[in-house]
Amino acid sequence: MLSHFLVDSISPGGSQVISGDEAHHVITVMRMRVGESLSISDGKGEWAIGEITEIGKGNFTLTIGERGKEEFAKPHLVLVQALTKSDRLKETIELLTEAGADAIYPWEASRSISKWNSESLRKWENAAVAATKQSRRFIIPTVHQPITTSDISEKSFPNSLILIFHESAHERLSQYFSQHSEEISNFDSIVVIIGPEGGVSDQEISEITSHGGKVVGLGKPVFRSAHAGAVALAAIQALISRW
Repeated sequence: MLSHFLVDSISPGGSQVISGDEAHHVITVMRMRVGESLSISDGKGEWAIGEITEIGKGNFTLTIGERGKEEFAKPHLVLVQALTKSDRLKETIELLTEAGADAIYPWEASRSISKWNSESLRKWENAAVAATKQSRRFIIPTVHQPITTSDISEKSFPNSLILIFHESAHERLSQYFSQHSEEISNFDSIVVIIGPEGGVSDQEISEITSHGGKVVGLGKPVFRSAHAGAVALAAIQALISRW
């Protein structure tokens, strides 16, 4: 499996000189040498695979042998993630990115322990970038500003299936999908809502369902907030035949 790196843009020519942090990681940290291959992407879907043909001081030249463009698949997978404990943040974003989230919305739910601050967006975005490289994705998930409970509605997410994952659900995710498969295929997005460690409150469930949300379950196990989103995304990816 080729190591993967992110660049601002992909050169339209046959080669590209890469410098900065990615070059440092390739040359100094990974100690890659002339003749070795790697992949790069612009984080927006454009990608290239090539061979290192020259290493300079703080940069290297990649001769491109293959290139392409990955488009967003529909439905988009959107994750509304309640703020988790600060020590779980990196793990949460890593798992969501690896599981295929296209967009991530932080949610300061009523039972969230952590609070959003001026540094939070940068931390979430940095975690998404690092996980994109680790998981060799060509598109970085978009991390948005926090969303409120009242924002979680069909108005904010038009033509979207809004799913609240909660242990009190009377219907399993697989049941819902089997009964509404044709309808689901017409949605632009599937919005997954994951609550905090203390759970989604009855008031929040009532408000979200009144705005078009559906309550579904993943079975008997109760997952950590940091893990539940990735499990839900994985199950959805399988149910829509993407995995």
